[in-house]
Amino acid sequence: MLIFPLDGLLDEQACYDFLVQSLHPEGLHCPHGHPLPQEQPAHDRHRNPVRDYRCAACGAVYNLFTGTGLKGSRWPCSTLVLMLKGFAQGTPTKHLAQELNVSRPQWLKRRHPVHALLEARFPPSVLPDPVIEADEMSQTAGEKGLPHTDPDDPPRRRANKQRGHGPFDNDRPPVAGLVGRASEQIRLRVLKHSDRAELQPFVVGKTVVKGTVNTDEWRAYEHLPETGRERKAVCHTPGKREWARDDDGNGIREVHCNTMEGIWTGLRNFLRPFRGVSKHFLAGYVAVFEWVHNLKRVTAHFLQAMVLCTFKVT
Repeated sequence: MLIFPLDGLLDEQACYDFLVQSLHPEGLHCPHGHPLPQEQPAHDRHRNPVRDYRCAACGAVYNLFTGTGLKGSRWPCSTLVLMLKGFAQGTPTKHLAQELNVSRPQWLKRRHPVHALLEARFPPSVLPDPVIEADEMSQTAGEKGLPHTDPDDPPRRRANKQRGHGPFDNDRPPVAGLVGRASEQIRLRVLKHSDRAELQPFVVGKTVVKGTVNTDEWRAYEHLPETGRERKAVCHTPGKREWARDDDGNGIREVHCNTMEGIWTGLRNFLRPFRGVSKHFLAGYVAVFEWVHNLKRVTAHFLQAMVLCTFKVT
């Protein structure tokens, strides 16, 4: 992959203004909530354009990064903007660190907390669509980066040969997914097992009552009608090989889960440049993909969810 150095190519003041407007749309304020008066001079500006201010009400010293996941950072604003951009776009940490001439281990320690925040802060809303597609995939993910000091527990070799609906413990964690036919919004979740005990609560919690859920023949979905949802299934088994079906006779084969199958391709393409993701951090990477797929472009709300320590989910 071609390395294109980016440090020194961005305007620091413009990046500072972008971060202030995105992370503090109501203006800077001290940790205790006192707003910054417009006429107040900076307490310290040794890292220009980043300025430290002392609150006239409580005496607390604060700046742009106070109360965020970037607190204590000494990197330039342009570097931080590109860091957040790279995290959102799925740029591998090693490649991003080389482009910006920073330490890869330090940025990896920044990346995983950002992913964890996005995972916890995704809007837990129910998909309003009357027709939903549900499916699951098993993603190969081991324990990348974790030392295996026990000789009886050696690290897994590449090319995991586990097949089928592999559980989390066998380094094939299942990912459950839903997509609304009308809204095109998705909901994803990494599970321990792809059985009824985990799949059904996820589907029920993210779909509306009396809605139609299109699935494949997997038995974990068999009891969905008992929850007030209509299930329509296609059979992918070698004997039948059914991918889409026309139930109402209008010439349109509306019973399928092909949209969700296509989203799995997008998720795999998103994960592929990382050359392996630890199963313990897989949920964070999946959450980033979910945010980006639903938003399509960066928003201030998205940046706030990435780094603010206090954030209201809407």
